Amino acid sequence: MTGRLRIAVCTNRGPAEAAESLAALAAQTPAEDLALVLSGLPGGQVESHRAAFGGELLVEPRQGLSLARNRALAWCDEADVLAFVDDDAVACPGWREALERAWGEAGPDLACIGGPIRPRWPQGGPPAWVSPPILPALTLLDLGAEPRELDPAVTTVFGANISFRVSALRRIGGFDPAFGHSGARVFFSEEDEAQRALARLGYRVRYAPDAVVEHVIPAERLTRGSFIRRRFAYGATLGLRRARPLRLAARQTVSSAAGTLAAAVSGDDALLMERAVRAAENAGVLYGSTRPRRIA
Repeated sequence: MTGRLRIAVCTNRGPAEAAESLAALAAQTPAEDLALVLSGLPGGQVESHRAAFGGELLVEPRQGLSLARNRALAWCDEADVLAFVDDDAVACPGWREALERAWGEAGPDLACIGGPIRPRWPQGGPPAWVSPPILPALTLLDLGAEPRELDPAVTTVFGANISFRVSALRRIGGFDPAFGHSGARVFFSEEDEAQRALARLGYRVRYAPDAVVEHVIPAERLTRGSFIRRRFAYGATLGLRRARPLRLAARQTVSSAAGTLAAAVSGDDALLMERAVRAAENAGVLYGSTRPRRIA
């Protein structure tokens, strides 16, 4: 890495929601390398953020996470690396040092590095029916204790803790605004799409196990309905980009729905939710395949 490690936190919420994430990053990062990107907020909320943060404030007037990420990309120099941390994720001590070390060892064909996203559960922990197979619905990631090269067609690192070589990210045009959350629209995969586009150009993606963030999980995310809705929305993004064969999605929808009923009869709550979440994801694939791509 010949440039600087720039860090951006994108938010469409108030100052209090981003405060812990920004404080953890500010403790590890020079002020000139840390930016808060505001997405589609009215003037009064922009000024509230300006007063609370006091650092580099980037304003994207349009709603949409991809648009906010692209605003951060425009802030960087060509030789920089740009890291994103979600506004509800908290960088653990040593996060920046680990990321700088990983990029310092990287060759020019390495374009993306991401790290673990571990949960910070609310008081009392998760419900008993929350099991490892459904944790990705909470944007959690753990690919082991060793660095790994990833094939983005199979496995990606997640946008709550991800970094890109700026020059490479600009080669693919940044993030596609057809993907990513936008206002009340819950949509996913803008960072997955970027990793796949980079791989098509011959760039590599790596998992760095020492660059860890904690994802703050609020109690309202730990409901059965939240898991089902979010996994349906994720499936819709798969359908939108035709990432899963429709026959396979239809078959898995039917088999998972039947498995849900069987698990309900047996009283196995964890298995019931695993199958219900899988059915919702595949139903989302079928729904998403019928939808046109739309911007923001």
